[in-house]
Amino acid sequence: MATIVNSDMIPFRKRGMYQAMQNGMFGFGAVAGASFGGSIADYIGWRWCFLLQVPISLVALVLGAFVIKNPEGGFDIDTKDLRAVWTHVDVSGALLLVTAVSVQLIGLNLGGNELPWGSPVVVGTLVGSVVLLALFFLVEARTRAIPVIPLRMLKGRLPVLTQLSNVCAGFAAYAYLFMLPLFFQVVLLDSATKAGARLAIPSLATPLGGLVAGIVMSRWGKLIWLIRLGALLMLFGNGLVTSLQFEDSKWKYLLYIFPANLGQGIIYPSILFTTLASFDHADHAVSASTVYLVRSLGTLIEEIRHSVTALKSAPVEVRLPVRLVYYEGIKYAFAASTAAAGISFVAALFAHPRGLRSTHK
Repeated sequence: MATIVNSDMIPFRKRGMYQAMQNGMFGFGAVAGASFGGSIADYIGWRWCFLLQVPISLVALVLGAFVIKNPEGGFDIDTKDLRAVWTHVDVSGALLLVTAVSVQLIGLNLGGNELPWGSPVVVGTLVGSVVLLALFFLVEARTRAIPVIPLRMLKGRLPVLTQLSNVCAGFAAYAYLFMLPLFFQVVLLDSATKAGARLAIPSLATPLGGLVAGIVMSRWGKLIWLIRLGALLMLFGNGLVTSLQFEDSKWKYLLYIFPANLGQGIIYPSILFTTLASFDHADHAVSASTVYLVRSLGTLIEEIRHSVTALKSAPVEVRLPVRLVYYEGIKYAFAASTAAAGISFVAALFAHPRGLRSTHK
């Protein structure tokens, strides 16, 4: 929502620096979460990681209510007539998308964990999710409401390749961020506090990447080149992490994490502004939401169940083989995130370069 509000309040040419500031604040929060989240979970309980967000969210809610003013215009709808409002809400499309994603998550979670991948239940849920996604796009093409994903924004070489790069970057980033703490806690037997401390300093690379992207966008507008650079750094960084051995030099656990975080900070705002630059100002809010929605679809990665406590309490003769099994599985997951980053980079290479449109002032 902060990005969408910026789209209405700030001229397009100047928005790069504001986005860089926004990314910096987001990065500061990520560093704080990585630094203190593990300690909170270790010492006062994991529930407090969520409870402590409540007062912060309330402060943000109050500030937003007092500072952000609704722009004039919009739909000429009588607020008393809720039926008129609902005619503009794509309820069927939203329900189909949520159902498709939920069914897919069920299949990915059951496969290889509770049931074999060849189980009729697993195969049925995965096939069903594909069918539901097809129905979703069919509804989006015919709905008279405001679609969840406007298909007109996915027409043409640049939008298609940009969103392909977007979804693959989302897959690579979230798989990488999910597996790193697991690697530290299960393979290296770190506590949650120590695992969080390992992630804190490299996390600074993400807001740094956002700052670099903001400066370049504001001065030169080289959007597609920023996407390529971000994807290349993510590819390089994921490859470095994949190369980590079961017992490796300690400095690698710090330095190898930087490139992927830096690339993530560069590619995310660059993809967003490449999409915004392709459409008029009136479409910026819906195009921004489309970017975030498509990116979130890339986060549907398989969840690996684990119990660090059980591993640490296991007999010594069992502990090492279990850690080795986890290491091999996590390494394959890192390889998958590397492949996704590679697809993101290739898609960006074939996208036609385009800077900030001259019509955006």
